[in-house]
Amino acid sequence: MNFYSRQISKWSLAIMAFSMFILLLSFLYSFGDNPLDLSMLTILYAFFGLVILIFYGLFIEISEKNITLKFGIGLIRRSIDIETIESVECVRNKWWYGWGIRLTPHGWMWNVSGLDAVEIKYINMDKKFRIGTDDSKKLKEEIQKRINRLSKKR
Repeated sequence: MNFYSRQISKWSLAIMAFSMFILLLSFLYSFGDNPLDLSMLTILYAFFGLVILIFYGLFIEISEKNITLKFGIGLIRRSIDIETIESVECVRNKWWYGWGIRLTPHGWMWNVSGLDAVEIKYINMDKKFRIGTDDSKKLKEEIQKRINRLSKKR
């Protein structure tokens, strides 16, 4: 049975909505010496809309063989083969690592909110990968179950 988890980017959505509201006010009230015209407002709204669709959340699906990560509507995705994982542990990210797709001192990180994550260490590599989550203990348990099942089958 597959396990599903999602992490919604509440702060990013709020910042985008606020920015879009300010742009609308700027258009309606013609702020400044060079006011925003309708074509520029449309372009900026399309840009913000696209960013929201791509990064509004991080979705995690764990099957028996893979961990699949998707940002937003799934244009940006990654699949991790369970067989390549040596260990998994709960970690807490530093606030300055930020959100999104980042290269940290610990390796790559995918996160959209909060500081909790699970860190995956790959077999025969120094590489690590962090997945942001609202429930790191549950995510770690689910990944560890899949690792244990695969090692029993070998």
